[in-house]
Amino acid sequence: MRTFLLTIFWFSNLGNVIQLLIMASAGWLIFSGDYSFFDLNVDVFITQVAPWLRWIETVVVALLGDVGRWILSIPIFIISPIKFVAGAIIGWWAYSTAKNMSADPLNHL
Repeated sequence: MRTFLLTIFWFSNLGNVIQLLIMASAGWLIFSGDYSFFDLNVDVFITQVAPWLRWIETVVVALLGDVGRWILSIPIFIISPIKFVAGAIIGWWAYSTAKNMSADPLNHL
């Protein structure tokens, strides 16, 4: 279980690094004047700026339907910090839980 929780911790850290890169590139696009704050939503970012992430749109719409379409219409600088904070909370929880567990698997017997 400890290994599983530490894996969640590292995946959430990796996801947060990627999320920071997305926020930095979106910030640059808004700062440079290419897009306005409300024009650069998740759908526009995925289709026009980072088309290699287009699979995310397909998954979100397939799983959530109209709610997924609504989520994709949220400006990227509203949803990205929410995702970043959620990933940080999940990572912190996984790490703090794993830290209190014994590293010796025989200790649990």
